Amino acid sequence: MKPDLVMINALADGHCATGNMNHAFSLLKEMDNMRMDPDDVTYNCSMRGLCGEGKFEEARELMGEMERRGTQPDHVSYNTLISGYSKKGDVEHAFMVRDEMLSLGFNPTLLTYNALLKGSSEIAEELLREMKSDGTTNDSTYCSVIEAMSNLDQNAQKADT
Repeated sequence: MKPDLVMINALADGHCATGNMNHAFSLLKEMDNMRMDPDDVTYNCSMRGLCGEGKFEEARELMGEMERRGTQPDHVSYNTLISGYSKKGDVEHAFMVRDEMLSLGFNPTLLTYNALLKGSSEIAEELLREMKSDGTTNDSTYCSVIEAMSNLDQNAQKADT
C-alpha cells in the first residue's frame, strides 16, 4: 500500500509529538522523493515539534519554506509559534508573531490569547480588555490567567529564598 498524505501526516505528527524530529524530517524528504507536496498540516506539526525543542529559527525557516512551496501559513501556524515562544518565556517574540499575524489580516483566536496570557501575567489584564473589545469569548481564558498568576507567585517565592 502506497502511503498517502494523511498517513504521512499522522506519522510525522507522532514523531513531532515525541520529539523525534529526525524521523519527522526524514518523512518530509521521503515525500519529496514520492513527488508528494506537504500541506499545512505537515508544516504545522513540524513547526510544533521544532518549537517544543526551542528551535524557533528553524520553525520560522520552515514557515518560509511553506510559503515558497505555495502553502500559506494559517492561524495554526502563527498560534504554534506564539505558543512555543510563550512556553519558553519569550513573550517579546510571541507578541511580535501576534503583530505579524495581525498585519497579515488574521484576527487573534482564543488560542492566541490563551498562549499569550500563559506567557506573561503582566499583560493579562490588557489582553482581557482587548478580547472583550473584539468580541472573543473568554470561557477558558480565566484558567490561563490563573495559571499565569500562579507562575508569577511561584517565581516570587523562589526569588525570596
